[in-house]
Amino acid sequence: MQMLKVLIADDEQKVCQLIEKLVDWQALDMQVAATAENGIEALEMIREHHPDIVITDIRMPGYDGLDLIRLGKEADPKIEFIIISGYRHFEYAQTAIRYGVSAYILKPIKKDDLVSTLKKLGSKFQEKTRQLSIEEQMELTMKTDEGTLRQTFLSDLICRRDRERLACSLEEIGQRFHFSFRPGCFGVAIVKLDGSVLDDPKNQRFMAEKARGILEQQVKGLVYESEIGALGSTLYLLLNFGEAHRIEIRRQLKNGLDAIRIQGGILEGFSATMALGTVCDELAGVGASLKSARLWIEERLVAGTGKLYEGEPPRKGSFSESQMFSDFNKKMVQALESLEGSQVRKALLGLKDGMLTRPGTTGHEILQMTREVCNLYLFSMKNYQIPMEEGFLESFLEGADNRASAAELFDYLIGKVTASYEKAAQLKRQDENRPVRIVKQYVAGHYQEGLTLEQVSGVAGLSPAYLSTVFKKNTGMTFLEYLSKSRMDGAKQLLKETDRTVADICAAVGYNDVRYFTKTFTKYTGLKPNEYRKLYS
Repeated sequence: MQMLKVLIADDEQKVCQLIEKLVDWQALDMQVAATAENGIEALEMIREHHPDIVITDIRMPGYDGLDLIRLGKEADPKIEFIIISGYRHFEYAQTAIRYGVSAYILKPIKKDDLVSTLKKLGSKFQEKTRQLSIEEQMELTMKTDEGTLRQTFLSDLICRRDRERLACSLEEIGQRFHFSFRPGCFGVAIVKLDGSVLDDPKNQRFMAEKARGILEQQVKGLVYESEIGALGSTLYLLLNFGEAHRIEIRRQLKNGLDAIRIQGGILEGFSATMALGTVCDELAGVGASLKSARLWIEERLVAGTGKLYEGEPPRKGSFSESQMFSDFNKKMVQALESLEGSQVRKALLGLKDGMLTRPGTTGHEILQMTREVCNLYLFSMKNYQIPMEEGFLESFLEGADNRASAAELFDYLIGKVTASYEKAAQLKRQDENRPVRIVKQYVAGHYQEGLTLEQVSGVAGLSPAYLSTVFKKNTGMTFLEYLSKSRMDGAKQLLKETDRTVADICAAVGYNDVRYFTKTFTKYTGLKPNEYRKLYS
């Protein structure tokens, strides 16, 4: 295979020289085709040498790293870019990820990080370009199948599927899922990546891949077996190791967490937390290890992020059995029935304040409570026949997973529920307004007739009782009051514009009794019909 060509671009010549000397390029089947000291020169080198990989500083004279990526990709979409920076340029980093940058390395540059990144890119090019022989194809297929089976085992563990499988012998599981488990220690570690910046799937994938690479490197050579799986912004690490390495593995995992936090520093608001589940001496115990690690990860919502948690997890709280919870349910149901977004927000803010100030509230409780609120919201909306947008719960859970504290989580919950509710309530009000508009139009054309609530409710397609409630809520008056107003307005117009007698006008607007008509008109306008005519005709 032809050697891959590399271009190094940095406004400090010493940095270019350092990068060039750090790596045994020939061992990686790569060669440095050129170096450049500014963005303009680097773009010229790209067009001249057609490199496969470009290593560039994020800030350079001429074109900066982002401009170079954009223009370089336009020149050759197949180029892979590695960004190097000495600072946490939040916006630059996120834009670079969106542009499709392959890796982001912080200064001072570490040889292992650079070499590991280059190896991954080298493998990526090999998969794209080389023609595999039959033997190579078979080998690759077997390797892929092996990786798929190992991931299936871990995925089933994470999602609590086929729990009975853990009771099988190590040999049986090894043969079926391609593990080399040995008697010793077993456990699960979880790394949780947080921050609203991870709502962008590209940022989430970028950091998950970074974290995976760091964790793999940290436990390498210390374990009998390990497997890493990612579920959104959460990474799960299954470990099998000897008792002699127990302390060293913990130390290396702590170092890994620190490295992930440093790498994630390029993304504004990013944080990372690690939890070590209880260590057991049988594979069957990893279910309990996973549970304890999960409880600790949830506890970060109240205890803080950026830490390594281990040991006995906090006990489950009792908020769901409290009077506060019962009171909230009542207030929330009443608020949802009101079609007033401010009432819903008030109820949710009360829940937030109550839970955050209540002693002993656990992260698990808070997480479960926010989900319970969503379920209550959806149930109530369905019960009140208020239309909802599709996928509300899925959207909430996805975003909630990236919130790092209880306060952030509640603010996100309040924002999602109230925005959804106000939109749904507006549609409901419009839906309720439609029969009112129909009734108003019908009255305008038929107020001369002997109309009744029962008659117009049939026109609107609602029961008389429901129409009466909706009509009063929408107009501020009962149907009979509105009908009387319409008749009086019609009478006023006839008195101003015609010479017809009061008795004729009385009949024309739907009244049979002139005396009753006169009394009603006088009450409505403050004038008798003839007085009104003299004043306004």
